[in-house]
Amino acid sequence: MIDNAFLSLLRKDGVFRSKSPGVFPLTGGVSSEIYRVDDDGRTFVVKRALKKLKVKADWYADVSRNRYEAAFLRYVGAFMRQSVPHLLGEGDGYFVMEFLNGFSDWKHLLLEKNFNPDHARHAGILLGQIHHHSFADPIAARQFDGTANFRELRVSPYLDYTAERHPDVSDTILEEAERLTRCRECLIHGDFSPKNILIAPNRMVLVDSEVAYYGDPAFDIGFLLCHLLLKGLYHAPEKTGPMVLAETFWTGYQNQRTPNGFSYAGLAHRVSRLLPMLLLARVDGKSQVEYLDEERRAFVRTFALKHIKEKHDDLQSLIRLWFYQIDKLEYRENKIN
Repeated sequence: MIDNAFLSLLRKDGVFRSKSPGVFPLTGGVSSEIYRVDDDGRTFVVKRALKKLKVKADWYADVSRNRYEAAFLRYVGAFMRQSVPHLLGEGDGYFVMEFLNGFSDWKHLLLEKNFNPDHARHAGILLGQIHHHSFADPIAARQFDGTANFRELRVSPYLDYTAERHPDVSDTILEEAERLTRCRECLIHGDFSPKNILIAPNRMVLVDSEVAYYGDPAFDIGFLLCHLLLKGLYHAPEKTGPMVLAETFWTGYQNQRTPNGFSYAGLAHRVSRLLPMLLLARVDGKSQVEYLDEERRAFVRTFALKHIKEKHDDLQSLIRLWFYQIDKLEYRENKIN
């Protein structure tokens, strides 16, 4: 339930119009409090960042990251209004946004074997437009300069923590972690995963942008591909569509007008180096996937370690090799705990 101090702050700031609004906690995500508010005929969402994230390992983050999420909604909403929730207001440590009703999150659809290539293509187009619009934009570079926030929420829990658990590849992972914090090319979402992509018949909306950062587009691409590869492993040995989705997503991303200085070849090379590290982080980092059994987790670990050591540099062949290998394995029944 919402605490009284926060409730009083929302009243003081004029977020509520009525004396007794309905305030209901929403599920999903590990890093924020999210409430649906029914007030005087209006329905909207209030979101506030948590200091300690809701994961097993101790994971703390600066709550000022709320401002990056609100800034992302303003920036992207200015040229892709329907692709992010409409920002309705901001306060001290929180913001107010549109309530999205009638949407399904892409993660749920994938777990239910809904492998619609249009979803992947539109996700690629959406991400490509954000990256390309913001590429070499000095205003966005200043506005999303949160290197500490990105390191705290992504580099440290995914790469640094995983490197500690795998000393044999730690130097390679830490080198990549340092490279990511130095690369500043465009606005990235920082959590571009299926759970944050909401889908309705006529609209796709990107949510939870609190890790928004002016950094390396390879991170967003690798983050999404990592999820698609893991969904393919989850459904194995059934012949399903995640490989097609991965390739369709990457094609959709590349079918955007390329800004001067933007190199798809160089980007693919960087993604192919990063992707095995993200796979390893999802079984041995601070934010681990909940739907893989131990057999599948061991497969991820073996595959990722091999390709981190080999420094694979061909993205398409890496994706196809993953699906080729999981198609050849035998599995016991896999269920979400």
